[in-house]
Amino acid sequence: MADFVAVILAGGTGQRFWPLSTPEKPKQFLDLEQCGRSLLQATFDRLLPLVGSEKDILVITGTRYKDLVAEQLPEIPIENIVLEPVGRDTAPAIAYAALEIEKRYGSVMMGLFTSDHKVINDHIFQESIITAYNLTKRYKGLTTVGITPDYPATGFGYIQLGESVEHGFKVKGFVEKPNEQTAASYLESGDYAWNNGIFLWYTDTILWELSKYVPDLMTRLTDAFNANKLEDVFPSLPKISIDYAVLERTERAYVVPADYGWDDLGDWVALERLIGNKTDINTVVGKHIAMEASGNIIYTTNEDDVVVTLGVENLVVVKRGNTVLLMPKDRVQDLKKLLNDDRLTDIVID
Repeated sequence: MADFVAVILAGGTGQRFWPLSTPEKPKQFLDLEQCGRSLLQATFDRLLPLVGSEKDILVITGTRYKDLVAEQLPEIPIENIVLEPVGRDTAPAIAYAALEIEKRYGSVMMGLFTSDHKVINDHIFQESIITAYNLTKRYKGLTTVGITPDYPATGFGYIQLGESVEHGFKVKGFVEKPNEQTAASYLESGDYAWNNGIFLWYTDTILWELSKYVPDLMTRLTDAFNANKLEDVFPSLPKISIDYAVLERTERAYVVPADYGWDDLGDWVALERLIGNKTDINTVVGKHIAMEASGNIIYTTNEDDVVVTLGVENLVVVKRGNTVLLMPKDRVQDLKKLLNDDRLTDIVID
């Protein structure tokens, strides 16, 4: 697509996939499926046909991950690895990326893509992005790609579809993660899509919208960017997502519904959706021997390791090197809290 630059957001720490994902090498750099490509590399692979050149893909990430990105994506120019001094959520990162793109290309369309999601059908994904590109070109708005839900998910945000327009819909509203009853009503209505964090807009459009809704952030960031003093200012910027900063407030949001087989891989339970199927008693990566055990998620990284389970249900068992994690599946959201425990600070995972 002409005049299109893709930006991959790759600064997350992936805490809910510990101990496989660590601050030194978070999940976007991992080959969770053991298929030979990391999540970041798979994202790059599906975007390259859309932009046509490695030069038109930027990766925005933390300073500590510069070498990992360069190692995994040697195809992109080193200057296309855009470094955040610290993580301040998606709004500052996107604003920084937009300023950098305008400096290099002028006002062009940019697409934002997360580096740690699963896409099953790359061809349908690419068709959906082309549709979103055409919608954005037509209306000069803020376009997101929404996933058509196929079950009442409570772990995703939702987008309410409004008035029909060429190539898609206007956004009626963004909705936070619902409870199960509300999610079921969304599914039944057919008027909602999952928010999967993909956005397209022109750089001048998003910079104008950011200046309108978060003017202090934009003034400080723009001044620091122009003065080449990002490291001094970035840590003090507000930590805010693009959803809260702009998308939930703007009147210029559009959505393209799509169904290309998507999952955000937010935690270990997502592994069931990623590689499991309805006939599996347990979801397993590695060697596992089970007796009267079901609903478990087993993951080992060493081909010689064997996990044996007897009479247990709905557990997550992960072994990486010298570290073993064992927890009920319904406690996966507590992993972040666990990792704040001082007793884990000095653990080195071999």
